[in-house]
Amino acid sequence: MKERKLTYYITADIPEKMQMLKLDALLALFETLVARPFRCRPVYLEGVWGGYYIHRLRNLPKEMRNCAWVFDMIPLEVSIVAKTDEFEFEAPFFTFVQAMGETLLGHQAFTEFGGYFPIRFNYDDTFNSSGNMSIQCHPHEEYVVKNHREFGRQDESYYVCVASQGAKTFLGFEEENSCEEFFKEARRVEHTGEKIDYEHYIHAVPSVPGTQVMIPAGTVHASGRNQVILEIGSLTVGSYTYKLYDYQRIDPQTGIPRPIHLKMGAEVIRGERTAEWVNENLVNHGGIVRQGEGYLEKIVGEHDLLYFSLRNLVFDKEITDNTDGLFHVLSLVDGTKARVESIKDPSKYYEMNYMDIVVIPASLGEYRIVNEGVGTMIIHKTHLKRH
Repeated sequence: MKERKLTYYITADIPEKMQMLKLDALLALFETLVARPFRCRPVYLEGVWGGYYIHRLRNLPKEMRNCAWVFDMIPLEVSIVAKTDEFEFEAPFFTFVQAMGETLLGHQAFTEFGGYFPIRFNYDDTFNSSGNMSIQCHPHEEYVVKNHREFGRQDESYYVCVASQGAKTFLGFEEENSCEEFFKEARRVEHTGEKIDYEHYIHAVPSVPGTQVMIPAGTVHASGRNQVILEIGSLTVGSYTYKLYDYQRIDPQTGIPRPIHLKMGAEVIRGERTAEWVNENLVNHGGIVRQGEGYLEKIVGEHDLLYFSLRNLVFDKEITDNTDGLFHVLSLVDGTKARVESIKDPSKYYEMNYMDIVVIPASLGEYRIVNEGVGTMIIHKTHLKRH
């Protein structure tokens, strides 16, 4: 069979403004983009528990009644955009990942994950909202493969960026018998419509900005109201969230109670992950890995069940780092503005604003982050564990 080769790439998401590039021109554009730090174009979604912090921060349309999810770097949802004085060209980030491969990801990530970007990032906003996220859990790898015919387990983590009065992050069960008792109550009220005292069963971690919790598959959890969290998770093609209790809320779009997934949740839940185990293993787990005058890097979350490392870069004026052949993802979680630039060629840079999420391609090598605001800055950094 004769091999077929792509000749032109056409964007048709806006039919009235279709664009076409020759393959060579598209690849040249991608090669320009992958040679520098970059940010994707976010996607904003409303939700029954949506808040208002990012809605105000990013001046979202007034027609949006709230903003629950901010897909800043969900690889299969976002796009990458090139702007010039003459035109703007947008392509799916997934297309960019497939085209740039090892240059973007690095050898280790490309070998393990092929054409997929292996970590996903988004903000969950419940600030001044009417309630919490649903009490939920996610499946392990064998369950995903068998029941959804896809690859990969669904692990997550939450980093608290903003927290107001009474903010909590729910994680794990209170005691050894709490899981069984919770499911018994959840099954009962699924039919009666009553509410339950979920905090009697589900452990809560006080939410203070800078708190990092890890959520391996099977761990019961939820983001409580009055906070904005940076959610970082493992590679998923779909999204398998099994809601166990949703406070008897009505879906505003359908007018009926939101779906509950107790059967599937019961098949993957890890009831032995109690408050004691959670606090010892999943909350603020790490320590300082390097420091000098005016800067330090510390691990804020690592666990054997998660294949990525969660870190904070804390500095007054600037800090340097090195991809060493493995992509990094940065989020400005405390501070106003930072310049991220290649040390070898400072003309290759990106200026981050508060809560921007920026990708550092593996090929960039040594880079510098300069604090262009006032006071100490904190950059949250994520990368794959090396092996």
